[in-house]
Amino acid sequence: MKMSRQYTAVAVSAALFSFCGSTAFADPTPSPSPTFDSYKAAQEQFKKDRDAFMAAMRDRESKMRDINALFKAAVDKATSDARTAMSSATTPEQKNAITTARRMAVAAAVVARESAISALGPLPTPPIEPARPMKMGPQSNDNQKSAGEQKGKQKR
Repeated sequence: MKMSRQYTAVAVSAALFSFCGSTAFADPTPSPSPTFDSYKAAQEQFKKDRDAFMAAMRDRESKMRDINALFKAAVDKATSDARTAMSSATTPEQKNAITTARRMAVAAAVVARESAISALGPLPTPPIEPARPMKMGPQSNDNQKSAGEQKGKQKR
């Protein structure tokens, strides 16, 4: 009997401590949800930031087109100069020198293009759309369905 009383006392005290300890882990204050007015203000700021982002992307794309056009012009000029010189070249040494000069001109154009692109800097970061506030509609229990809806979804 003495042992069973001790086990009962230990079990009761353990149960009391386990119930009391669970409330200590509760969140004391719920996090506030964004209001409709703050959402509207955040949405307006998002639209301004998005317009600025789109303008920055258009500007960057325009600069990239200019850089690529200059690169293409440099490569085309090196190729046409090499073709013109190749038509008058007679020895293999002359042809090798012309080919080497063309490759050097293309390599210089590639370096100039890469340095111009790196001078543009990183891509602009897109703005983040604000989170919509939660709708505060009437609470309904979607888990409870009418008997007619449950019968139609039974497995056969």
